[in-house]
Amino acid sequence: MTAEYSFTTRANDADDVRPFSPLTSDSPSLEFSRKYADIAALSAGDPSLLRPRLTDDARENLAGLPPQSNEVALVFGANGFVGAHLVARLSADPTITTVYAGVRGADGVSAQERFELTLLQYSISVIDRSKVQVIEAVPTRTRFGLDPDSYRFLRRSVDLVFNSASSTDYDSSYLELREDWFASLLRVVQFTLEDRRKHLTYMGSIGAFIYTSPEDFLRPDSWWYSGYCQMKWINGQLLRWLSRDGIASVTLCESPYVLGGTVVGKDPGRVYSWWRAIEVAVNVGAIWDGPGMNYAPVDVLADVLVHNATADEPMDHLVPSNPTPYDNSLLAELLGIDVVPWEQFIEVVTSKIPYRKVSSLLSSDVNDLIYRSNAPSRLPASYDTSWWNHKELFTLYLDNIDFRGAVAAPVVAPGVRVPAEVS
Repeated sequence: MTAEYSFTTRANDADDVRPFSPLTSDSPSLEFSRKYADIAALSAGDPSLLRPRLTDDARENLAGLPPQSNEVALVFGANGFVGAHLVARLSADPTITTVYAGVRGADGVSAQERFELTLLQYSISVIDRSKVQVIEAVPTRTRFGLDPDSYRFLRRSVDLVFNSASSTDYDSSYLELREDWFASLLRVVQFTLEDRRKHLTYMGSIGAFIYTSPEDFLRPDSWWYSGYCQMKWINGQLLRWLSRDGIASVTLCESPYVLGGTVVGKDPGRVYSWWRAIEVAVNVGAIWDGPGMNYAPVDVLADVLVHNATADEPMDHLVPSNPTPYDNSLLAELLGIDVVPWEQFIEVVTSKIPYRKVSSLLSSDVNDLIYRSNAPSRLPASYDTSWWNHKELFTLYLDNIDFRGAVAAPVVAPGVRVPAEVS
């Protein structure tokens, strides 16, 4: 079961005389009642403090724009796992004429080369390259790093924006992530409010669901209560206000763990908590008796996002997770390991693996956190999920992961190999 904050209007009450101002010069159309509204909202656990208002000039400008079209798409983070699949899915859509793939060049490797390497890494072959234009455009920079003319051209051309660019750094605090990933969202929202009506789809995270009580906002940072999850909570609350108040056309996709596609099965592997938990279980020969973590195959996620964004009336909130729950006994069956109570699992793990390697995983009641984050699936009503088979998908995923370099353990299942010694 998950809990959600109910919205209040305290920050925008008519008798509130506090001055409103933008939080960044790159997003002048959105004004907030506090200089650091995001930090105030996070500190108090109060999303009403993050409620923005549209300036009079921006409101007048929006009213004069023609109806939105759905022909030209822009994907930020296109060299990432989700972003590359989104570009491919958009390019295959007959209603889409152009897909701008926003990629950051790095270490002497061009944006185009990084995008091609990502396609190769995840065996993405179904893509209409004639529609795809790779551009070095990243939301963490003013004008996305483009020259003024290129930025204005993009702003006047794009109909659909997909923001899958983000940090998956669980070690950094919210303050360390703020300038890039909160400021970048404000920059993207500003882009959607100018020259042409645009629909924004933002990749949030079910990690934001663990913040359900005032006490959660007071906890010290950890793997679960991380700056990353706090950033996703902040960004999600901002987008909810934008949608609720009719300021912008947005879809908040609070994504579960994104695993490999239904045919290829390749994903980034051990960078995800889902895989790290399995890695620990493999090494100790046991997994705890508890609920399985929500997940979505990447090709399903991309299809849902495009299906929704191109609809006549897109949903403003998606949770594209498995519609039928499962528990860890299924993983135990596939891995050939035991199912034990949580307390026994902790004892076994701490006896076999140095605690420093798993302390962040074991520092909280994992079952409680999983119950919180396993929000019910929210998909477009017409979307068919009858094919979703946990056992078949997990078998495919396990055949595509290699645990070499993990903390310990022998071969335990086809495709799951780990070294025999603790590193």
